[in-house]
Amino acid sequence: MMNWILLVMATIAAVMVAMLLGGAMAPRTRRSVRSLHAARHLHDVYACVREADGPPRWCADLPTMHVADVQAPDRITFTLIDDDGAEMGQWDVTVAAGRGGDERTCVTITETVTVHNLLLRFLRSLGGNGARPQRFLEAVARQLDVPADIHAA
Repeated sequence: MMNWILLVMATIAAVMVAMLLGGAMAPRTRRSVRSLHAARHLHDVYACVREADGPPRWCADLPTMHVADVQAPDRITFTLIDDDGAEMGQWDVTVAAGRGGDERTCVTITETVTVHNLLLRFLRSLGGNGARPQRFLEAVARQLDVPADIHAA
């Protein structure tokens, strides 16, 4: 009976060591880019994105975001704050007139996130890169009442 317990404990330890090694090999800083193409005027889209300081009520499942820099009328930088109050990264958001006249707008979010915890770094390397910008752009599309035409870049 004792051999089985030791075998289970050794297996758990081996999995933990493998995850730690995988996290150590994964990049500390990850970058992802997502774009939304909306059939709305540039000023409407910019106003919607600009009210994301907090985040807004219409997208509350994101981490706390604070506007770090505004280069109106087309660029906003948000600082992402983790649950424990530490800065975990930033978003560079660009709002630009897209192809097809001024009633078509493109919002591009470039997320740069640094993960220090090796286990979390390993888990983030398995997938989910760009999930936060994706959810935010889907919420922006719902708020603007346009289809969520989102692309990874």
